[in-house]
Amino acid sequence: MTFLFDLFFTLVTFEAHVYKHEIERLRITLPQWERAVIESGAYLGHVTEPMALMRDFVRCAGVTISEEELRALCEGRIARVREIMTNVRPEILATLAELGCRGHKLCLVSNADAIDLLPWPGSPLASLFGEAIFSCEVHLQKPDPAIYLLAANRMGVKPEDCVFIGDGGSNELAGAKAVGMRTAQARWFLQREVEGADCKLERVEDILGIV
Repeated sequence: MTFLFDLFFTLVTFEAHVYKHEIERLRITLPQWERAVIESGAYLGHVTEPMALMRDFVRCAGVTISEEELRALCEGRIARVREIMTNVRPEILATLAELGCRGHKLCLVSNADAIDLLPWPGSPLASLFGEAIFSCEVHLQKPDPAIYLLAANRMGVKPEDCVFIGDGGSNELAGAKAVGMRTAQARWFLQREVEGADCKLERVEDILGIV
């Protein structure tokens, strides 16, 4: 069986909201910043240099700051993403390793921008996955059916032979289900009602019970 995993709020999480630092420094609301990220096209890889990416976010948010403030904002974001990519919970690493030992293939499918990619090679997660598909590299983002089909193709399997596991953000479970994949909602970081889940998993170790 092939397992496709979301990354943020499924395998790693932030102690506070991912954008808490930005909205506090810029004195804007969370919805304003989230709209700015979407409008920037960051998840589709329209901008790839970190400072340029952060400059685009700030511009789309309608805020004017100095170059020094922008650099501090960018460096803060890079540091926080590196921290969570490096300090992965032991039970998550152990469960993924056990899936691999049982002969299952693992593929990461994440909506991510260029800053999110920077610490991935040094993350203990990286060696556990056969493929890592980041939206900004393939210019596709969940829940577009094409990104799930791309993942299945790269893994050399049919969609119906895959299980997609994620917290459910971006309608990712419904997107996976639409192409014929089984789906499981990861609830160990976030508990919320989402569409498209065939089952709900309260602990990461519960994954071992569905194979």
